[in-house]
Amino acid sequence: MSPPLNVTIIGAGIAGTFAARVLREKNNVKILEKFGAEHELGAAINLGPNATTFLDKYGFDRERAGSVVVGRSRIFDTKGNVVQESPLPDLRKLFGSDWIVQHRADLWNELFRLATAPSDQLGLTGEPAKIIWGAEVAKVDVESGDVTTVDGRVIQSDLVIGADGIKSSVRQCVVGEAAFSTARPSGSSAFRFLLPRDVVDDVAPGLSVMDPNKPADIEIHLAQDATKRSIVCYPCRNFEFLNFGALGLDSHIKLDTTESWSSSGSREDLLRCFNDYAQLRPLLEQARNIKVWQLRDQDPLPTYIRGRTVIIGDAAHAMTPHQGQGASQAIEDGEAFSLFTEQQVSRERVPEVLKDFDRVRRTRASKIQNITRDVHQNKTPENIWKNMKYNFSYDGVRACITKLEAGEEI
Repeated sequence: MSPPLNVTIIGAGIAGTFAARVLREKNNVKILEKFGAEHELGAAINLGPNATTFLDKYGFDRERAGSVVVGRSRIFDTKGNVVQESPLPDLRKLFGSDWIVQHRADLWNELFRLATAPSDQLGLTGEPAKIIWGAEVAKVDVESGDVTTVDGRVIQSDLVIGADGIKSSVRQCVVGEAAFSTARPSGSSAFRFLLPRDVVDDVAPGLSVMDPNKPADIEIHLAQDATKRSIVCYPCRNFEFLNFGALGLDSHIKLDTTESWSSSGSREDLLRCFNDYAQLRPLLEQARNIKVWQLRDQDPLPTYIRGRTVIIGDAAHAMTPHQGQGASQAIEDGEAFSLFTEQQVSRERVPEVLKDFDRVRRTRASKIQNITRDVHQNKTPENIWKNMKYNFSYDGVRACITKLEAGEEI
């Protein structure tokens, strides 16, 4: 019997922490994070059944995380008229799980607990993942698995996972092509902010999207003009907050990206860009703590693996939020590491097993990237959800390997 693998995960975001949860029962897992413990912020995100199936499998506590189940999608014009209303079918029957909306920090806190809490608290075998905060990586030897930090520590690894986000340094080590060194600007940016429930109730009492007695709505307010603007809103943290993402072309939003791909936003700029959204304006006027993000995406990569090193999450397949699949694809990546827990894998076999990981995850995530780009370029009511069946249908890495070996598409 082979000894447990020594796994080093670079990055403690959503992708890295879920991968650690999947791997921890049968392997020795160490997470290196260059920032401090409070680095995971942001507003809210959604997770389709393709992700929640595996979150549930690995012990995700929705109540603890304040998850809200989605029951309907509605698309409006800028005047507030309903353009399309789509009560969802039985997603559990069709895809095996729910579609949820989630405060990003709450999601991360729960994933971090699953990765690092004592095993007896979670009813698991093996040791919890160990995390080193403030550990910035200087070098990765993709063949040997040696990871060298800026302060000179060398961590010997059998498997190295680059989960270091959209500005990944591990990606360059794996792909080795300058063209893929960073995700590129998509041409759009987004204002993001949250409004507390008491503010929403005061400004817009009885707002349907904040009704906690029914499954949540995801609302998309679509301009359908040359600016390609849209405002997406939905509740999170058990209806305690209403999340807003207000998207539009860079040329309209005029984000200054000379220093960073994100910056603080102003209410004045938000209202300037979305001044014709009459129904939402009373809520937009209450916006505080606004962040503006330049939306970036990555061209599909020629590989996710090299030697005993693999990249996942935004390091591998950054995409804009136009299909809401970024976090879900990171969760799918994490599930694929069951290839290292459902069988004994020796150090020598790691590169071979990663080939199966790559042919499944890169095939599917690349297709999701291309679907997302298509919706970004052609954001119409008919186009937004036309790929829902494909996006939400995922049976896991083993099922996909079986399909590929039978000559079927995944």
